[in-house]
Amino acid sequence: MAAPKGYLLFYNIVSALLWLRILLTVITLYWDPQIYTSIEPWTRWTQTLAVLEVLHAATGITRSPIFTTFTQIFARSVQVWAINYGFPEVTASSAAYPAMLFAWSTADVTRYLYFSVLLAGNPVPRALKWLRYSLFLVLYPIGIGSEWWLMYRATTVTTNLLIWGILYFFLGLYAPGSVMMYSYMVRQRRKTLSK
Repeated sequence: MAAPKGYLLFYNIVSALLWLRILLTVITLYWDPQIYTSIEPWTRWTQTLAVLEVLHAATGITRSPIFTTFTQIFARSVQVWAINYGFPEVTASSAAYPAMLFAWSTADVTRYLYFSVLLAGNPVPRALKWLRYSLFLVLYPIGIGSEWWLMYRATTVTTNLLIWGILYFFLGLYAPGSVMMYSYMVRQRRKTLSK
């Protein structure tokens, strides 16, 4: 196995396990008021690790489009650092927080497992391929809607006019960004599942 392939296999297995831990915690503590304190740091650092995916795309060790990869990683990084970590008073008390984490972790466990199987040189089970290219149809609206809501809630409590303006700027980007990400996945789904 070539060095980049071995590294990518390791990266995908570790990422799948990290997101699986988050998913299991969310399932276990979904309605528990302590879910935020139980999982926020873990989620923040797990998502931060995904910044490597922008480098993977930029250096050509993956075939992922750089702009699409950057858009998703940047949006989630802003979410975990500027909103979830920066405004715990609105994040911790909102039902949108576990909903967002459920959507993210379900999608990412599936995605990283799919790539792990591919990189290991094994045939991908049809069910896993279907899940990889179909779950987003439901999970993207849940995740994106939850992200938007938590960011909007942050605008209602910040007293810093500059932060308020930046957050509203990002809120405005959600419509075109969401359409771009969703359309990309629909095209990927059509191309992959038609084979």
